[in-house]
Amino acid sequence: MLKIKNIIILFSLCSLIFSNIIESKLLSNDSYITGDDGVVRMYVNVLGHVKNPGTYVVYDGIDFLTVLSMAGGYLNGSNLRNIMIHHNDGTSEEINLKKILSIDSESLISIHLKPHDTIYVEETSWSKFIYSSNLPGIILGILNIALTLERTN
Repeated sequence: MLKIKNIIILFSLCSLIFSNIIESKLLSNDSYITGDDGVVRMYVNVLGHVKNPGTYVVYDGIDFLTVLSMAGGYLNGSNLRNIMIHHNDGTSEEINLKKILSIDSESLISIHLKPHDTIYVEETSWSKFIYSSNLPGIILGILNIALTLERTN
């Protein structure tokens, strides 16, 4: 029993040490990083109702739509009127992408991304209801039963 306990403790310590080494090589807390090519890059997070959410290494000065495209774009049912950009300093910025795309393309230029910014694309309530709820299936099932009973009479 004591031997198993020691093995578990040793395994836990090794996994903790190696996870710290791996994490430090994958992500950096630095605001900017420079590759061998000399291009200044930064980390940006894209979360929510997008095709490929995750952390992306992008060049400094990249525009908002390019980062959104790197994440595979927004999915059907995304709330384009309320896209949030959370900055690392604790401030937030709300983007109405639907309005920007339909009226004013100059507004895209004013959206500046900073290192470690997080872009959050919310799913609309209607989309959540339709795709995440069993209620539409239940209603259709009841309707199907009612129509079947009506035909048999």
